[in-house]
Amino acid sequence: MISVAICDDEIGTCSEIENMVTAYGDSHGLQIETECFYTGEELYRWLQEQGPIDLIFLDIQLLALDGVQVGRQIREQLGNEKISIVYISSRETYAMSLFQVRPLDFLIKPITTEKIFGVLDKFVRLHGVTKKEFYYKAGKTTCRLYLDEIRYFACNGKKVEIYTVSGRQEYYGTMQEVWKQAEGKGFWIIHKSYIINTSFVSVFHYDSVQMTDGTHLPVSQRYRKAVKENLTVKYRME
Repeated sequence: MISVAICDDEIGTCSEIENMVTAYGDSHGLQIETECFYTGEELYRWLQEQGPIDLIFLDIQLLALDGVQVGRQIREQLGNEKISIVYISSRETYAMSLFQVRPLDFLIKPITTEKIFGVLDKFVRLHGVTKKEFYYKAGKTTCRLYLDEIRYFACNGKKVEIYTVSGRQEYYGTMQEVWKQAEGKGFWIIHKSYIINTSFVSVFHYDSVQMTDGTHLPVSQRYRKAVKENLTVKYRME
């Protein structure tokens, strides 16, 4: 999962960049979450309250609290050196003022898909973002899916059903075989018949989970304690 913030006082520019970022994630098998902001104050307040994200596309020419000031506050007041900042401007005269912010890149408007994809390629390369894979056999054919595209696995008799962001696949196999590939990669067992990707859970209940597509799946009594303990660890880490 990559979290991306886009901050520009032009709503159209925010929307264009968001669409380009989403298209990059779709074409590269990466799960990317985006948030749009239209003032520096709004972005900074969100970072204070919600915590850090991975990458910010930040316009310099913002009213009141401009992009350079936001960058300095992120580095100095929040003490965060991990967030990658990509500045956006219609002018090229900011090189010295950006030095202390240590941005990942500097883009000149107009913004193009090529520029955004180039920045994301750099971010993925520098931060070692890799796509974890899941392999299964369909007849004599070996098939591959990216784990971050899989919502959950379901057991249906002797078949394993794979529910992904783009549809459903099935093959003959066991949940034990699934777990060998999914363990420790953001997946939890909640039932003998279900293994879920926690990135696609919108609500955890005592005896069930609601997935982001609206599907409700049961949490069996056997796994309720483990789910509760995993949730405690997860939120402590976040």
